[in-house]
Amino acid sequence: MAESENLVTTGFFGKYLSKPLSYAIFILWSVATIAPLVWMAYSSFKTNEELNINIYSLPKAMFDNKNDEFVVIPPQLNIVYPDKLTEKYKFTPSQYDIINSKIVILESKTIAPGRRTKVHFIDREDLPEELKGLEKGDTVVLNQLPSNYQAAIHWNTIWWNYTSAWTRGTLGAKFVNSVIYTVVSTFLIVLLGLMVGYGVSKFKYAKIATIVSALIGLGYLLDINQVIIPLFLLLTNVGLTDKHLGIIIVYVAFGLPMAVMLASQFIRGLPNSLIESAYIDGASPMRSFASIIVPMTIPVIITISIMSGLGIWNEFLLVLVMASKEATKSLPVGVYSFSSRTGIQLGWQIAALIIATLPVLVVYFAFQKNLSEGVAGGALKE
Repeated sequence: MAESENLVTTGFFGKYLSKPLSYAIFILWSVATIAPLVWMAYSSFKTNEELNINIYSLPKAMFDNKNDEFVVIPPQLNIVYPDKLTEKYKFTPSQYDIINSKIVILESKTIAPGRRTKVHFIDREDLPEELKGLEKGDTVVLNQLPSNYQAAIHWNTIWWNYTSAWTRGTLGAKFVNSVIYTVVSTFLIVLLGLMVGYGVSKFKYAKIATIVSALIGLGYLLDINQVIIPLFLLLTNVGLTDKHLGIIIVYVAFGLPMAVMLASQFIRGLPNSLIESAYIDGASPMRSFASIIVPMTIPVIITISIMSGLGIWNEFLLVLVMASKEATKSLPVGVYSFSSRTGIQLGWQIAALIIATLPVLVVYFAFQKNLSEGVAGGALKE
């Protein structure tokens, strides 16, 4: 052992190249992965104008808005009014006279001016006397407004890209769909993967085990992208396109090979004496599976869950092809559709990407240690 360590540390590679090469690989990885994420994070708080002027500069306009000017605009049919004000004054979007007499509509002169995408609503009752008479075309500075409106507009401006992406892209419903696809599919992949892995590893059916192993190997050779057209035709014929069930079935089918491989490797290393003792005590195969196998395979369960869940959450093509209705689209497809409709709103698009990416990063960093232990567990038990 000592001799091999000396070869690594005293050889030409170990002495002169190992550290520079390690640093170079780390820098390359950082540039390719971390740098884009950092850029997306701070650019999601920038206006279109800032992004067009310099994509690398830090955000300023949305944070430094205490002295921003706003212009009073007239009521319009395409403006969505807050429920609180519509319920209070009982008006419809076409009743311009009532709206003008009760509400002041302000549009920022700094952020997206003239686009009617960044507007604020002020109840005239809350304005000081000198501002109650504001009319179309008048301007007002943010710090002239009542303090509660100043704070609300300030924070609304900072998070404008995110709120716009969430509401205008209807990302909430698509977020729920992604959660459904990920949670249900991952649960079934883990359950079926453990059961098949248990059967292949601990039951003495050599021919069946060989067939299952061959099918698992075949599953590794296939990808959803390669069979997307046959899948579409098959699911169309059985009426499962635009259905959550059809998409979940495909996810489970393509996630099982990896789950069975990891589970069988891990379970194969468990002592047979534990299972034999359970049989002697009268436990059925299902009872021994639930009472012995499942508790002892927690590391690999976590690993399969993370790997499958992240893959399903980020998957794009299957839902794009199989789901034409908004009710079944996932978050990645929703972000893509939203971006294609808002080509000029770069800030909204970046915010939408952050919304889709953030859950993945949170899960990965929260369970990174468990993921490493689960992947290594099977090999160590061998």
